[in-house]
Amino acid sequence: LITGAGADRVITMDLHAPQIQGFFDIPVDHLYSSAVLVKHFKKKKVNNLAVASPDVGGIKMARAYAKRLEADLIVIDKRRPRQNEAEVMNVIGDVRR
Repeated sequence: LITGAGADRVITMDLHAPQIQGFFDIPVDHLYSSAVLVKHFKKKKVNNLAVASPDVGGIKMARAYAKRLEADLIVIDKRRPRQNEAEVMNVIGDVRR
């Protein structure tokens, strides 16, 4: 579909999974937004910042952001009882109000 429209290269940003690049039969440039986001939040000097992962699959990325921002890490433990439905079981981390 993409090549049929004339594309000869794809640029992506923050893919959910790096394996997605393998679905293309043209070159893929995968960009990351972390440098820009970290710079932005450091400039804002936000107090009591926490980085949350919406699920176990996002912990690695959330941990990297939390470390670079010197922020707390929060993980949401959720279950999917049915397709397209999620239930939060636990919120793990120091959530400040």
